[in-house]
Amino acid sequence: MANKENSKEAGKKISKSLAITMIAGITFMLLFVYGTAGFLLFQYFKHEQPEVASAPVESYEEPEEEEKPESREENKEPEALPSLQAPPSEMVAAYQTLESPMERSMEQVASLKESVVQIEAGESQGSGVLISEYGHIVTNYHVIESSPYMAKAYFESEDGTVMKKDLMLLGYDSRQDLAILQLKNREGINQKPIPLGAVSEVSAGQRIVTIGSPRGLINTVSDGIVSGLRETEAQTLIQITAPISPGNSGGALLNMKGELIGLTTFKIDQSENLNFAISASDIKQLIDQNPQWINP
Repeated sequence: MANKENSKEAGKKISKSLAITMIAGITFMLLFVYGTAGFLLFQYFKHEQPEVASAPVESYEEPEEEEKPESREENKEPEALPSLQAPPSEMVAAYQTLESPMERSMEQVASLKESVVQIEAGESQGSGVLISEYGHIVTNYHVIESSPYMAKAYFESEDGTVMKKDLMLLGYDSRQDLAILQLKNREGINQKPIPLGAVSEVSAGQRIVTIGSPRGLINTVSDGIVSGLRETEAQTLIQITAPISPGNSGGALLNMKGELIGLTTFKIDQSENLNFAISASDIKQLIDQNPQWINP
């Protein structure tokens, strides 16, 4: 009897141990499952948060907010520029035209020589024409080509006094052989500019006057007629009978109204009286296409 009771007690103890073990195992498994699930959920939310955050957007917005004050200041600077520029009266074309010019006598046209200058640039020598009251002078590019930034102009007044002035180069077109310069200092210059004429009114047989400095003889006056108009690929040339010599380049070709209709430029060597001038229409076109030269 004692053995049976001992075996029953032992069986109860084993059953209780198994029950406790099973409960512990189930409890552990539940803790493991819930713990793992909780850990995974934590990791999920932890890694999802940065992708949703707007930090990268804010990091780009901040520089924009810092740049805005600078952009406002930059916008203010151009507003102040007009007060530093020349008044509207200065912002004009660098040449004049006459609305209804009248023909003049030879002596009156010749008196325009005061507005024609002798130009020296290094060892090169030629002529130029004052075309605006702001000291703009037009000449042939080959006259100043050797020393374009060392050019000087010589004005001859009515009493024969010669005044020397430094020139600054504003722009040029080597293909058209034209250059625009300006006096660095207009003090003491009272000469009036010569207005540009219309080449459409130039015709063969028309009487003309040239003024230049051939061989350094400042403001030499010659006359002749228009032999014809010659169209080239680059420009319009006026053929004349008035003589052209070295030093005449860049000089004035005038009609009898006192208008500048061209610049005496070259002659054909070993030929009789084949002399040419670049037309005023090419001068107008060059200036109109490059207004920054005149109003930088």
